[in-house]
Amino acid sequence: MEHLKAFDDKVNAFLDNMFGPRDSRVRGWFMLDSYLPTFFLTVIYLLSIWLGNKYMKNRPALSLRGILTLYNLGITLLSMYMLAEVAKVLWWYYFSKLIEFLDTIFFVLRKKTSQITFLHVYHHASMFNIWWCVLNWIPCGQSFFGPTLNSFIHILMYSYYGLSVFPSMHRYLWWKKYLTQAQLVQFVLTITHTMSAVVKPCGFPFGCLIFQSSYMLTLVILFLNFYFQTYRKKPMKKEMEELPAGKEVKNGFSKAYFTATNGVVNKKAQ
Repeated sequence: MEHLKAFDDKVNAFLDNMFGPRDSRVRGWFMLDSYLPTFFLTVIYLLSIWLGNKYMKNRPALSLRGILTLYNLGITLLSMYMLAEVAKVLWWYYFSKLIEFLDTIFFVLRKKTSQITFLHVYHHASMFNIWWCVLNWIPCGQSFFGPTLNSFIHILMYSYYGLSVFPSMHRYLWWKKYLTQAQLVQFVLTITHTMSAVVKPCGFPFGCLIFQSSYMLTLVILFLNFYFQTYRKKPMKKEMEELPAGKEVKNGFSKAYFTATNGVVNKKAQ
């Protein structure tokens, strides 16, 4: 334990030297005084994807319908709380990024490996670590805008995921692509809000503004790629006319027209 404590002190001293003094208002808050819990939990998350896929390789996929219903309802309610009280609950926003690691774990257990994309893992792993830094150094007004938008998006997104657990609701879930559009609008608005502080400085660290804008730009690029890959395909009728002989068709739909949301397979709305 002494060696771990010494290592922890060195890591935190390095971070303090790199970013400067931490905000005194968050001292003593759970998981914030030391970076090691956030770092090690991220490593465990990444390892669980790799080891989980190996473990599930020759085992049947799990249903998890009850767990997914409670999980998506819980995230929806937490997002509603954060949207209403974001100025008071930035810590909950940070901690929610740890909870959302379960998105990927559920994909692993349901053997939906096609959903574990670079975009998915990159977004989940990076947000948890970025917000550890935000809470320690810049938990101020400039940092509230992004979580406010993101909490609103998550209310819609996890409501969608929760409803998608029930097959009887699939006919009403035609609006998935509009969630992706809303996420893209969120990133553009966040970049605009961030760059406004570059044009008219407000005391927010310039390096943090550039980092946030750059990070959001990577999300715009990755989400645009996902959007065009997922929704900008040929119309189904034309695709079915061009379907080669022998290509698998299920209930009148080729495999290309099925997508998975939160581990539940749906027909993609046209």
